[in-house]
Amino acid sequence: MEHADAAGPGGQDAAGETAYDVMGVGFGPANLALAVALREHPWEDARAAFIERQPRFGWHPGMLIEDATMQVSFLKDLATLRNPVSPYGFLSYLHERGRLVSFVNQKDFFPTRLEYHDYLEWAAAKFSGMVTYGTEVVGAAPVQDGDEVCAFDVTAREVATGRATTLRTRNLVVATGLVPRMPAGITTSDRIWHSSELLHRLAGLDGREPGRFAVVGAGQSAAEVVAHVHSAFPGAEVTGVIPQYGYSPADDSPFANQVFDPDAVDDFYRSPPPG
Repeated sequence: MEHADAAGPGGQDAAGETAYDVMGVGFGPANLALAVALREHPWEDARAAFIERQPRFGWHPGMLIEDATMQVSFLKDLATLRNPVSPYGFLSYLHERGRLVSFVNQKDFFPTRLEYHDYLEWAAAKFSGMVTYGTEVVGAAPVQDGDEVCAFDVTAREVATGRATTLRTRNLVVATGLVPRMPAGITTSDRIWHSSELLHRLAGLDGREPGRFAVVGAGQSAAEVVAHVHSAFPGAEVTGVIPQYGYSPADDSPFANQVFDPDAVDDFYRSPPPG
């Protein structure tokens, strides 16, 4: 694994081996934002690397429904709340794409999910030399200097070949994202799948027209799936299976959104342990 953009002084650990300063497991929006922050931080010479299991950057690709919009303001991008003049913000993306004026004239704080995915891909491409795609982390062992843990030996395996490599890092950041969850007793099959696979599974129908769909769930994704299959297959019977009375709207009140504010990270860090 080579990381051309990960150059820097790095340094050596207690055993005399060259170590990364930071290694990220996963390269979705969270670790992408970390990569941006590292580049903009005074610690810009840090030796950093990221390992991603997917063969290329992707953010919920199976749910990039054409008319689905973001639930949060575009200002909560990879960098703006931390650095409003960051060249990696959503406005910089719009400017580079030649779409800034048209977006402003649209008078909408919530871009489509497709456009936001394009923004994330645009930003991720600027860090391609720091990321090893098609590789999964299968283990991490502490490296000790006496009684102190000074680093971690991370074992990564190429998905296609199974070839394993061990890399050393002083700091390990795990941001692997959510794991799709099925109801108890339900096993995925050619006819049963999680909404995260929606567009891939529909493309696999190869022109066949299903007669019936059942969509289980009461959240935003379930509602979006119902609307999409209604539109894509007008002749099909679509049933929403909802465990309560009606769909649940997302809580986007200022109070609820405070948990995503930058200050909330410091509040959580300083909070006492459960006792």
